[in-house]
Amino acid sequence: MNLAYKMEYVHPVKEKASIDMVSYSPAFQEKYREIYNECYHAMREALKIEPYDYIQDNSFFEKGMDAVYLLLDGISIIGSVELKGNEIDDLIVAPEYQGYGYGKKILLWALEHIQSDRVFLHVADWNKKAINLYKKTGFEIVETIVIGN
Repeated sequence: MNLAYKMEYVHPVKEKASIDMVSYSPAFQEKYREIYNECYHAMREALKIEPYDYIQDNSFFEKGMDAVYLLLDGISIIGSVELKGNEIDDLIVAPEYQGYGYGKKILLWALEHIQSDRVFLHVADWNKKAINLYKKTGFEIVETIVIGN
């Protein structure tokens, strides 16, 4: 059985993001697709959620990317996050930038910019690193969800 958690931000932290993120631009579409698929492939494969590379074609981008923000290093994408109402979604960091604290910085940025007093996110139990980061940053598990097969 595969599990995911709904987590709520209940213990606000005083840290600030100290980064600037920019709105998604179609100029980054191919690199975004590559990083997104790279970040989620292993998890989707381990949980047997097909397709393992979620972004198969340009239809993914037709849903609108106006709530997606990018952290850039020149023209390279370090990571990104989507703010959907009161939910933080699809927080990713490119593999070559992982382990340097960018995930936390992006999370803090999202918390500073989300337009809600109650903030939620979802995370697969498979992603222990993310769960630990979220807990250290003030989130608690409020619901357990069965996912996949």
